[in-house]
Amino acid sequence: MLKRLIKGAVGVTLILGVLIGGALIFSDDASGEFAQTIDRMNPFVKEGNIYVKTTQPKDVNDYGTAHYRQVAADEEGNKRTIEFSGMSKLKQGHYLKLENKGAFVKKYEEISKNEIPKAALAVID
Repeated sequence: MLKRLIKGAVGVTLILGVLIGGALIFSDDASGEFAQTIDRMNPFVKEGNIYVKTTQPKDVNDYGTAHYRQVAADEEGNKRTIEFSGMSKLKQGHYLKLENKGAFVKKYEEISKNEIPKAALAVID
């Protein structure tokens, strides 16, 4: 009886480990809704800031909400693809500072070009 209980616990632990590990690996450089959800809840993903130069939105829904998918860079110049939504269509060629936790974007604000770290600017400009 005890052997069955131990085997069951080990089996459940292995399955959970594979599922959680797979989700973490998948969301590492992904940018979709699944990656955003995983990164938002994951305590090991650190919060930070990334920078983008606005482009044409990927699409705009019937309510005027614009959806963007573009390359972003952090302070060290590490780049990643990021997806975020704007309340409306944003002006093209402007710079944004996005507060993020992995693929999850908490908020964004428009900043001037000289406020962007040089390493990030080299990637997005």
